[in-house]
Amino acid sequence: MFQTDSFYFLILIALAFLIVRMGFNAKTFDGIPKILFNLCIPAVILISFSDLDSGLSQPDLFLVSIFAAAYTLSIYCLAHLALRRYQNSARKEPLIFNMIVGNVSFVGLPFIAYFFGAPGVRLAIVFGVVQDFFIWSLCYYMFAQKGGLKQAFKTILNPCFVAVIIGFFLAGTGASLPTFVQTPAHMLADAMIPLALLFIGGLLAQNTDALTKIDRDAVFSVAIKTFLLPAAVFALLTVLGVAFPLALFCGFITALPVPLLSVLFSKEFGKDVAFANVVFVLSTLTFILACIALFLLQARGFYIF
Repeated sequence: MFQTDSFYFLILIALAFLIVRMGFNAKTFDGIPKILFNLCIPAVILISFSDLDSGLSQPDLFLVSIFAAAYTLSIYCLAHLALRRYQNSARKEPLIFNMIVGNVSFVGLPFIAYFFGAPGVRLAIVFGVVQDFFIWSLCYYMFAQKGGLKQAFKTILNPCFVAVIIGFFLAGTGASLPTFVQTPAHMLADAMIPLALLFIGGLLAQNTDALTKIDRDAVFSVAIKTFLLPAAVFALLTVLGVAFPLALFCGFITALPVPLLSVLFSKEFGKDVAFANVVFVLSTLTFILACIALFLLQARGFYIF
């Protein structure tokens, strides 16, 4: 997956926010999710498989792969069970999705690189690749909610899921993308971050009032995602005998804030975009503040990682 090298990406968010607030037609940004879903994100998925190098411990690689699949499926089922009587249908799917997926690309990798180094970054890529399979099949279909087996199959065969299948095939056979495909794929992948950040800025500008209406659902969602689930994951893996650094990594990666995809899916499928946006911003700020606290602890000589 891809990430920015620093936090200068905030400038793009601020730029889109300002031009929309100054009267720029916000509908210009409405087509961005379709470009991301159909072109940029499939390219990022394909490029991600090329980042799976041999510099990984095979036991760690195996454990993180199994953990990613088990965590995704178990949280999917548990969240559905917990929200079976939840009445707000416009929020139900975003709430479930938020518990499952974290923001590896935009926020996670810089912090993972700091705390866990290059091996942690590679394991995070593995985790993300495994989750991509479920994001673009199970989660995508959950949001689309189109009935019938034939329609379900058609829905799942979206460009992102097709890219995941091609990526697994390439990884399994040792083949690589032809050069004439790699170059445009890299170009599209590089376009994902600026387009997504512009979309975030425009969305924030259109929903500024929502940030003043942080409700109980948003607070509980962020608290569970950022603190409760990671603590439970770390405790469970420790009890199962997983080595401390790897258990800590798995706990950390499940604490990552809500991804931009939550907002994009909500926009694409008519869910509560304002709520998704609030949770996205609130969880990102909470996570960053928690990491700053860890930085300060390390500066005082208290090392967790």
